[in-house]
Amino acid sequence: MTMDNPTRATDAVIAVIDKAVEHGRRQRAKAQRMKAKARANAAAYEIAIVSFIDVLGFRAMLGARSPHEIHDIILSLREFSMPEEEPARRMKDVRLSSRAFAESVSDAVVRVRVFDTQYSDGAFFHELVDLLHVQIQCINHGVLIRAGLAIGSIHVGLNGSGPVFGPAMVRAYEIESGEAIYPRIVIDDPAYEQFLSDARLHNENHDPEEEMEYVNSLLRTGEDGTRFIDYLGASESEFDTFEGYLRFVERHATLIRENLAASHRPTVRRKYVWLARYHNEVVAQIRRKFEVGELSTDSFRAVFERDANEMLAELLVRY
Repeated sequence: MTMDNPTRATDAVIAVIDKAVEHGRRQRAKAQRMKAKARANAAAYEIAIVSFIDVLGFRAMLGARSPHEIHDIILSLREFSMPEEEPARRMKDVRLSSRAFAESVSDAVVRVRVFDTQYSDGAFFHELVDLLHVQIQCINHGVLIRAGLAIGSIHVGLNGSGPVFGPAMVRAYEIESGEAIYPRIVIDDPAYEQFLSDARLHNENHDPEEEMEYVNSLLRTGEDGTRFIDYLGASESEFDTFEGYLRFVERHATLIRENLAASHRPTVRRKYVWLARYHNEVVAQIRRKFEVGELSTDSFRAVFERDANEMLAELLVRY
């Protein structure tokens, strides 16, 4: 018996070790299967809103501005694109609500906002608001951008790790390079039509009419029938005070005047003439608000110590 007890003890230890080894083997196999599944899912296309943004006059900017200034400008294009949530470890945890990812190359930024998610939070509206904020920030830097927005299939990867590619990116690029023409962010007609009919693009707490009102308040249709983000007209509500908004309109006017004075090529000048017309239309809208009593001339004089019509006339751009 004395010799048998150590043998039994040894066998018991070996059994425990074998069980632990087998358990470890199964865990490693499971982890490998999960990784393979995640890689397969991450390599697949998914439906998303894609915005392709280009900085206008970037070549001239390289010679006129410091690397630090250009760095800040590119960050302005990206800052509304970085996900705030903790990185997800599993694909099924990634798409709880719409998230935007961004990838930049030189003067171009591609934004991807997935919206086929467990909770519909108004992805289309949020993308338009983000792009409006990007335009405000760029104007404050003295920079103009042009962009195209499309909806379709795109590869973005787990946690936006990329690489970013797909038909929707190609379409967004085509809009930016061939259809936007002027310094504006153009919305693809099929993308807008999909917004009207696809509940995944709406906020599930809003009715369709309410959601449409929110989105349409951010958009404008040009004389050529092109739908674009009305960043100058729609940005009034983004400022804490009306005074702050008018200062922004004033900076916008100054930027246009400077570029009109510096532009000699007809193709370049046409872009700023279009921008001047758009600017003047928005100033005319502000003036009408005073005329119909939506804005108070007394309040305006109290803040600016000037007549509203006098100041608004100075905000117009001659071309």
